[in-house]
Amino acid sequence: MVAGSYILKTLSLATMLRVARLLLSFALTCALARYLGGSGFGQIAVAMAVISILLSIGELGFARYTVRELMKPDSDQAAVLGTTITARLFVSIVLFTGLLVWIGWRKPEGAVLLAVYGTQLLTNPATETLAWLEAHGRVSQSIIAQFVGFIVSAVCIALGILNHAPLWFFALTYALEGWVFISLSAFVFHRNGGRIKLRSFQVSRAMALVGRSWPELASQAALILLFRLDTMMIEWLQGAQEAGVYGAAVRVSEMAYFVPGILATLFLPRLMQARQSSSALFERSVVDYFSASGVLAFGVAAGLLILSPWMAYAFGDEFTRSSGMLRVHAWAFIPYAVGIARTQVLTVEDKLAENLSSVVVALAVNVWLNLQWIPAYGGVGAAWATLVSYTVAWIGWTYLSPWLRSNVAGLMTRAFVGLPGFTLLRVRSLIHS
Repeated sequence: MVAGSYILKTLSLATMLRVARLLLSFALTCALARYLGGSGFGQIAVAMAVISILLSIGELGFARYTVRELMKPDSDQAAVLGTTITARLFVSIVLFTGLLVWIGWRKPEGAVLLAVYGTQLLTNPATETLAWLEAHGRVSQSIIAQFVGFIVSAVCIALGILNHAPLWFFALTYALEGWVFISLSAFVFHRNGGRIKLRSFQVSRAMALVGRSWPELASQAALILLFRLDTMMIEWLQGAQEAGVYGAAVRVSEMAYFVPGILATLFLPRLMQARQSSSALFERSVVDYFSASGVLAFGVAAGLLILSPWMAYAFGDEFTRSSGMLRVHAWAFIPYAVGIARTQVLTVEDKLAENLSSVVVALAVNVWLNLQWIPAYGGVGAAWATLVSYTVAWIGWTYLSPWLRSNVAGLMTRAFVGLPGFTLLRVRSLIHS
């Protein structure tokens, strides 16, 4: 009961702060887009996309595995953190150095933005302390630290707009958000007795962790690449202006991406309990989860469709064409939500590696379609490529992969067939049961 109460309070806090952040972030994004225009906003979007991919590689897929190592009864937690942080720092330094060499060689547009955003690589390994906070039931404090970092960044963005700051300044505000978040989390970590033994770094332990985490690393990197490649390819094929127009639609659609995550947090413990109880109960729970995800996904998609005509009013006349792109992205939210649900099922079954093949296939489809459609249709073509690749990854591949076809496809089909009778009242009763 105590654990359940803690989870519910943490979830409520996370949801409340996430909604507050989304509302404030939307207002700031609109103001920033109007100030920078399509080209400047596009350069920001492309730089963030590139660095987000590098950050996912620098994380080495450790997050889930670090928590497991820390929660072992005989674990030397300080030594574990010393190993994971040092390993991530080494890889991050290599990535940052490679980024600077590439910038000096290619001299891309937005080189300064890439360099400023890239500094996050050098401090991001410290986020390993978040695993310690999670293992010790201090997640709520890290959530507050993250929100404080966002508020500091938001104030700086607002001041930058009011004082006509240069483009690189807004990249710095993003880095500042991360630095504040990491600093506050480190303070909480040390205040609650957390320690790090950097001298305890062991190559063998680091390699053993990487040996277990590489499927997670590959899946995360491929997934981030799938989410961000379209913006990068638009800038390459059509220029920063088109990337900015497309980026506005992406930013609005991604505001809703937290909804499936909240549903996952509510259903995952239930799925794990059902798995231990009986196969019949587990299958019924999975069907209910897919159905609930579908109902909420259609509701969110409808909301995005209603919002789409207002893009020009929110972002400015340069972003009029963002409306058409958002309409397509609204439909892409449905397979995305189904994919989040499928990932939780794979987590319970300890089959997360099955996600990798899905994402790799979707990535290949996305690249091929982008090459065909972006030159012809611009950002709208990229939006359609996103819809098709998400559908291939999260729905189509479920029926093509041998293990997924045998263990998940039938349950997904039952959920889809029963969707018309699965009302929002049923979703509500499941959440509160």
